[in-house]
Amino acid sequence: SYSPVPPKHITRADVERDSELADIRMVAQASDESVEDAAGKLLNIMSKGDTTLRSARLAAESCLLSECNAMKSALVSLVALERASLEDRSRRLKVLETAVEAVDVRRDIDNYIKNDKRMP
Repeated sequence: SYSPVPPKHITRADVERDSELADIRMVAQASDESVEDAAGKLLNIMSKGDTTLRSARLAAESCLLSECNAMKSALVSLVALERASLEDRSRRLKVLETAVEAVDVRRDIDNYIKNDKRMP
């Protein structure tokens, strides 16, 4: 006759031991630590990259600002030279204008006629 074997009471420890769960847990924990280390390193690299990018952008902006200021200074200098040239030309024009306004045509013709009569 059939006599059933009473079921053996299985504990959690039995299951863990039989399935080598402790070894799997150790491997999983080591993998988790490796992933955390890799994530930390990647975050560090990304942070350095971001800092480098910001530094490069700041340097580029500084160079652009410096170049624009140099261009402005050159333009200011060019305008000042042009102004000085125009002012000098204006002074010369005023001298010429004064000389032209001082011409007395009638007197000059009279002087010419007097000088012409004296000639033999």
